[in-house]
Amino acid sequence: MARPAESSAQDEPIVTTHHTVTIGARSLWYTARAGRIPIRDNESGDVHGQMFFVSYTLDRAPTAPPRPLTFVWNGGPGSNAALVHLIGFGPKRIAPPAGSKAGDGTRWIIEPNPGSWLETTDLVFVDPIGTGYSRPARAEYGAEFYQTRGDAESVAEFIRVYRTRFDAFDAPLFLAGESYGVTRAAGVAAALEHRGTEVRGVILLGLALPLGSMSPTMRTALGLPSLAVAAFTNGKLTPDLQRDLAATMKQAESWATTVYAGALARSDSLGDAERDSIVRGVSRFTGLDPALVDRRTLTVDRMQLGNYLLRREGRFIGQYDTRMLGPLDTTQAPYDPTRDPSLQNLLDEVTVLRYLRDELGYRNDLRYQGPFGGGYPPPTAFRGDWMSVKWKRVPGDSVAGERALEDAMRLNSTLRVLSACGIYDLVCDYYGNAWSASHLEAPVARNVVVYSYPGGHAMYTDRRAHLQLKANVADFIRGAVTQQPRLN
Repeated sequence: MARPAESSAQDEPIVTTHHTVTIGARSLWYTARAGRIPIRDNESGDVHGQMFFVSYTLDRAPTAPPRPLTFVWNGGPGSNAALVHLIGFGPKRIAPPAGSKAGDGTRWIIEPNPGSWLETTDLVFVDPIGTGYSRPARAEYGAEFYQTRGDAESVAEFIRVYRTRFDAFDAPLFLAGESYGVTRAAGVAAALEHRGTEVRGVILLGLALPLGSMSPTMRTALGLPSLAVAAFTNGKLTPDLQRDLAATMKQAESWATTVYAGALARSDSLGDAERDSIVRGVSRFTGLDPALVDRRTLTVDRMQLGNYLLRREGRFIGQYDTRMLGPLDTTQAPYDPTRDPSLQNLLDEVTVLRYLRDELGYRNDLRYQGPFGGGYPPPTAFRGDWMSVKWKRVPGDSVAGERALEDAMRLNSTLRVLSACGIYDLVCDYYGNAWSASHLEAPVARNVVVYSYPGGHAMYTDRRAHLQLKANVADFIRGAVTQQPRLN
């Protein structure tokens, strides 16, 4: 039976329910909460937004030590948390029944999630303002949230209110974000550390590690192994490279960091013979015709791979998972993510709503919006993610986002970072991440760990990667909790 928590006149009730789930051989008893927390102007106390969340806390004795507490969100920046929540890391997941597939009209099922992080940490899944059921209190307040800093500061404020309302001050604090959620996690970590709130660890999924520095030419070179994985996966490499994926990855990584990176760094001074050699090398590792390699820059881009690798077959390669193919649309320009085969049918929207209503007792007639399409009325200049027409992009914002995690680690020398990419993801270069981590200064490097998984952008949609990630995150959190905390 659901019961509303106490709330002030301007607060919506938080719905609390109690559950049990069996994962492996272990039964977990937990309390779930779902609802919206007001984000207020600190000077006036006026509500400027309502931020929706779902939390899961393992039931424990009053005398038991506090458990780690991890706040999780997705990216976009217009994506709600449903994917990381109900496929990724919540105690239960939704999935099509055996023998069916997404989009065929079959009613999806809700089942225990073997990849859940609840065994290790309590969880709070957060929908930033503009996603899910989270909204600005008035339309004119939207601009406060729809920008890099306002987004991060509002999520940091949500975390403060959550910890206050549910007396979670003693819980070791962790943040986890996927895709643009990596940038958000970096910003939230910096905002919290500046407020004197210690963050023990940050888990970053599916985007470049926002630490260190890398030249544009090195970034280009280190992206080559991801293109080689895509070509291997789709059977377009020469026979000597098509035998063993791991061996091909090693060859591509070695050539990229030595021959290719060196050539890119001095591309203006290369002779014709050396330039021809590099073009052949890029062609060899990408499976693309040498004519598609730009002789001046010595590069191909990811969209060329997506559009041309399987052009004869009339297929387009998904940018977020190169194993997923869709019909090639030669008129598609610019790239429209709503047509990308690797972003289709990962969740059944109706099942998400049924889970929130039937399993958690939370009901709201607003559209649970994101990642694509938004709600009524539609945006006037649609560019894939609905937030693309509302998000205020300020020059320097991306640089500020990249420096935010560095800032947080400067303020807290014990802050740990786990960064992960899927090898089939063209958005996050798995090898670029590993190289970046290996070239950090020692005081930072010792707190950073990087993993690559046999998956795409949402790596946890692959069972093996899902379980590997769960084990790595559990080790990461345990290590950060047992590490001596910062002295305030």
